[in-house]
Amino acid sequence: MPIAFVAGATGYTGRALLAELARGESEWRARPHARAQGKVDGAVVCDPLDVAALTDGMRGADAVVQLIGTVRKRFDEGDYEKIDYGTTVALGEAARAAGVSRFLLLSSTGAGRPMGRYLKVKRRTEDWVRQSGLDWTIVRPSFIVGPGRRGAAMLGTLVGWSPKLRAIEVSELARVFVRALERPAQVSGKILEGASLWELLR
Repeated sequence: MPIAFVAGATGYTGRALLAELARGESEWRARPHARAQGKVDGAVVCDPLDVAALTDGMRGADAVVQLIGTVRKRFDEGDYEKIDYGTTVALGEAARAAGVSRFLLLSSTGAGRPMGRYLKVKRRTEDWVRQSGLDWTIVRPSFIVGPGRRGAAMLGTLVGWSPKLRAIEVSELARVFVRALERPAQVSGKILEGASLWELLR
């Protein structure tokens, strides 16, 4: 069975992806990563900036799914360089060292034409991945909604006429990643945003 090393497994999207893979409808299985013990059963536990530890943890995996990013409650702190860019570079370097060629990155709508520091760091992170030599896929959802995030759902509905800005349920986003893992020829070297993202759910 192919293995996906899931960085950010304890986060909002990470938990949904673990649940989706645990359903057993895909041949892919998760190897979750966590920063601390006790967060996720069977997780590889290490600092997400520790390239050597990450390399050891992802040996034998078939893909890396990078879901680590700045959470909403920390937007004001603005530590995007370390959280979004730094962890992606560390994971990408570890993937190359461990011989894991596929790299899937969770980014954000707006990174294509970034305005503001947050999206500019997202774009810089994407650029690094595209130039990394890895077999990459970038996923750019808009509003991620679900349990505990219904306020964002209302805003997503207001702008939902645009496929690019349409809100996506976290469970649907998890399925996007699973299908991207399952369909490398369809998503290799591509940015999934708007219509191309929703295409994977049909």
